[in-house]
Amino acid sequence: MRPPYVLLVHGAHHGAWCWDEVTPRLRAAGLRARAVDLPLTSCADDTEAVRDAVAEGARHGPVLLVAHSYAGLPVSAGGHGADRLVYVAARMPRPGEPPADLDWTDPAFRAALHEADDGTLTLLPSARDALYSRTPAPLADRAAARWRPMRSRVPAAPLTDPAWLAVPSAYVVCAADRTVRPEAQRACAAHAVARLELDCDHSPFYSAPGPLAAFLTGQAALLAGRKDTVG
Repeated sequence: MRPPYVLLVHGAHHGAWCWDEVTPRLRAAGLRARAVDLPLTSCADDTEAVRDAVAEGARHGPVLLVAHSYAGLPVSAGGHGADRLVYVAARMPRPGEPPADLDWTDPAFRAALHEADDGTLTLLPSARDALYSRTPAPLADRAAARWRPMRSRVPAAPLTDPAWLAVPSAYVVCAADRTVRPEAQRACAAHAVARLELDCDHSPFYSAPGPLAAFLTGQAALLAGRKDTVG
């Protein structure tokens, strides 16, 4: 069997660059890994980018598709072709549940969002503490300097068949998260076939890259056996 192919999908206002501390660890473990850049122009566009990346990845091996935060939405909508999913502090929408109606983010983080007249969302400087409260300062500074504006929105319309209903999934809870409520993450994790709780902030690719990479490596190893079933 061909070795697993790991696709890493960033969350809101970030880019493929946020996985730079994780991808070398995955490659050192013998995995092929690629970080995907979402266009952040709409949730539909982001979903199409995920779908295209999965189709390309499947040419090289079984796909482990990893979603951080907002990316749980386009991964749930477009990740049906993957072989296994990992949600990292990520939205994991249930069928018939309007994602926009959920009590998901911490109020302090919501206050750090600015919407321009044209609908573009940007992060205010105060978002740094919410996103990277346990991240080494140099990494937090580097990330904050690269934040991206976005027009994607959390959709009001529910998904009818999120990918995790058909594809085995795992969930990583960030227990010290000050962006996404840990209780909301645990509610999502209850639907996964495997789960891990890390004592880290919202950005474990910076605050806990070693444990996160080790968990992803273990999840990729399961693809060889294909013994897990959807819970």
